Amino acid sequence: MYGYIDGVDFYNLPAMKYYAPPKTWSAEKIKDLTTSRIFSGEWLGAQKRDGAFYMFGIDEDGNHFLRPRTAGVNGTFPNKIEWVPQFKPFFDKLPIGTCLLGEIYLKSNEQAKSTTSIINCLKEKAIKRQEKEKLRFYIFDVLAWAGTSLLNDVDAHERFELILPKIETRYGAGAEYVDFAHYQRGNELWNTLQNILANGYEGIVITNEKALYEPGKRSTKISLKVKKELQETIDCVLMGVNPPTKVYTGKEIETWPYWFNEYTNEKIVRNDTKEFEETGTTTYKLYLDGGPVTPVTKNWFNGWAGSFKLGAYKDGKLVEIGNLSGVTDEMKENWKNYVGKPCEITAMEIMDTGGVRHPKFLRLRDDIEPTDCTWEKIYG
Repeated sequence: MYGYIDGVDFYNLPAMKYYAPPKTWSAEKIKDLTTSRIFSGEWLGAQKRDGAFYMFGIDEDGNHFLRPRTAGVNGTFPNKIEWVPQFKPFFDKLPIGTCLLGEIYLKSNEQAKSTTSIINCLKEKAIKRQEKEKLRFYIFDVLAWAGTSLLNDVDAHERFELILPKIETRYGAGAEYVDFAHYQRGNELWNTLQNILANGYEGIVITNEKALYEPGKRSTKISLKVKKELQETIDCVLMGVNPPTKVYTGKEIETWPYWFNEYTNEKIVRNDTKEFEETGTTTYKLYLDGGPVTPVTKNWFNGWAGSFKLGAYKDGKLVEIGNLSGVTDEMKENWKNYVGKPCEITAMEIMDTGGVRHPKFLRLRDDIEPTDCTWEKIYG
């Protein structure tokens, strides 16, 4: 029968709902619950993509279906398998009797509305809208495999850490538009969460390792959505600046505007048309021919700071903890106005050795003194 695997109607199976703390909870209460679960080592977590939930299945008769979380107004689930033909090469390799859960998303714009504006169109229009960028399928759970249902006796540990990695290894190689969730635990998961949030992504979902998939239910005992309330921030001091890198080594060299003539010590803003009219050649052609011109960074060209040194007070002395490069041009140009001021940052990782990895600037802290930014507050 259509949609059936191992006696279960997967096509009409209600999707499990993942628990999120109520809005009445304080950030501190959310953090206490989440950290206790993550650091217990008994909960598994992976990045949550911001798109649209879809269930893919191949029933026992070989029918392929790709259905959303909720049914349509007529009470049936639409099958969107033909809306995303880029997934077909991967789906065709999978064995009969398979059911996978995933999030369909747009990599350049991870917002649910960006995905639904495509997947909810008529088929021809949806395919047309994917000409510039195709939707992707992020697989995070497996409910049936090779004709066997995993609903009643296969826990999250086995599904996430044993079965999914094997599927990725065997069938995911070369699947251009398919990604797999990679689950972690404990301190590794906590650092990954900070990395995800620092880069502006939505968050993670954590699941108890012993949890079975519970269709249609939303239980706080087995799952938890973790979002930006858990983003750690750090107060530190802009203690100085680093000189800018001189040579530009990026990928936009063919159109890069900032150059330096090593022979004449002249800074050049490239204008190929004007240069050719005046001299019969161009800076870029001179560079290709081995001439004395070098592409230089915007910061070096303008005489700006390259990055800020970050510091925290330890035993009354300001100690360097990292370098901050992702700030505005105005801050780099007028860096003297900012040195000595406290600021708030996030970081991908607070390292045990005493430093921060890949910090990201959030705001200046005019409401605190520089001496309030202490080593102990960051590293305990």
